[in-house]
Amino acid sequence: MKKEYKDIFFDKVASPPRHAPRFLREQRGKCRVWGVGGYPYREKNISLCSFFFIIILFLPTRVFASVAGEVNKANDLYKLGRFDDSLHLYQEALNQDDKSSVIKYDLGTALYKKGDYEKALGYLEQAAQDKNIKIRSKAEYNLGNVNYKSGIQKENTNVDQAIKSLQEALGNYGQSIAIDPKDQDALFNQDFVKKEIERLKQKKQQQQQQQQQNQKQQQQKDQQKQQSQQNQQGQQKQDQQKQQAQQQSSSQKQSESQAKKQKNAQTQESLKELDRKQALDLLEDYQENEEPKKLLNYMPKKIDERPVLKDW
Repeated sequence: MKKEYKDIFFDKVASPPRHAPRFLREQRGKCRVWGVGGYPYREKNISLCSFFFIIILFLPTRVFASVAGEVNKANDLYKLGRFDDSLHLYQEALNQDDKSSVIKYDLGTALYKKGDYEKALGYLEQAAQDKNIKIRSKAEYNLGNVNYKSGIQKENTNVDQAIKSLQEALGNYGQSIAIDPKDQDALFNQDFVKKEIERLKQKKQQQQQQQQQNQKQQQQKDQQKQQSQQNQQGQQKQDQQKQQAQQQSSSQKQSESQAKKQKNAQTQESLKELDRKQALDLLEDYQENEEPKKLLNYMPKKIDERPVLKDW
């Protein structure tokens, strides 16, 4: 921006009056107030009146002088960059003259330089309500700076609020230009903030597009995750069914094995019974067939009476 802030004011209303008003007169040895701009009084039995006159005359002057002195000291500290010290004196001066738009303006400007934009906004808005067009113009200009700085701080966290603050800054510069159309600083800043608003709107659009893309990617990830969970659940179900089938098959095999064993046992028992019965039958048959066959009769061979032939 071309210029960050307008200069601080010197509180002219805090300056002492040129002359003390004459507002007392003597009447029958007594004094009374009868208005500013009265005629001079004669010195006759007015010692008490003179005492009050001196108090009333110099008390406001001392108060104004005290406020002006604190504001002047605060202005010097402000120029040195000692904003915390200047703020303390501005606040002391404002406590003595809480209706001074000049002090409110200076206090708001010092808060702006310190970076406390929220508090600066409040004091500058009050100063912008003053009847003095010079104070209003400067206050509106600095309000524009406050809203701009505050908006830029929100750019990375809340772009909508940033755009809103810059639009308010644009309005502040417009008010300042309406009072002083030749204010080149306000004209420059107004054009600059317009470009910044367009930049933030483009950034918002890009963020929305990026957000939509991220949401789409997230939806795809969620769908993939859901599909993976479903597949995992289906696989678990298949594994459970397979395990149940294996358990059933194992139980069936055990049952069949037990049945087979029982059958084999029964068969062996049956065979044993059969073998015993066959053995008994064979034994009976053997007993029945143990008698030998009949004897044979011996029959002598007949002697051959033919002559023996020589074999040599």
